[in-house]
Amino acid sequence: MDRFTWGIVAGTIALVVLGIAVVLVVRRSPSPADLTTPEGTVRAYVEAIESGRPEDAWNLLGERQQTDVTKDEFIRRATGTYRGGRDGRVAIDAVEVTGASARVDLSRTSSGGGPPIFGPSTYTNRMTARLEQQRGQWRITVPPDEYRYFSERLTVPAPPSVIVITATPPTPSPATPPGGSAGATPTPAR
Repeated sequence: MDRFTWGIVAGTIALVVLGIAVVLVVRRSPSPADLTTPEGTVRAYVEAIESGRPEDAWNLLGERQQTDVTKDEFIRRATGTYRGGRDGRVAIDAVEVTGASARVDLSRTSSGGGPPIFGPSTYTNRMTARLEQQRGQWRITVPPDEYRYFSERLTVPAPPSVIVITATPPTPSPATPPGGSAGATPTPAR
């Protein structure tokens, strides 16, 4: 091979190495969530579940929620139910803090995988988490919808059951014979 060909090969290898380095730098793990804020606590909870660390998510629940489900049970349900693979990007949409309570609205935008002829399709799932300050730290009292199923007690209670009452009209009595009373037995003529 001549010098020109060696130059092309060396340049190609350098570009590949540079590309790999850029990918590694860009894919660096994000900075840890700020647990002093409601949105940081929710972000840490979601990241813990999605990265297979449910014990870290359990530590972010409120005191009452932790008494409603044991840590082992929470981990079992989180591990058994959430298998990863959720696609899409989770974004914090709004944060509302009122005293020692907070509400965090978040959304997950995912691709729908529709036919490419119509262009890419996306859908957005909006969720809300509720938090309280407990012992100086933000703790989740109602997890976001996608992560609420780990304990029945953690879910928002269902509305009261609806009782349907149907009335059955009384059965009509047999027609009264002329000149007699209903239920009277006719007497034979003599």
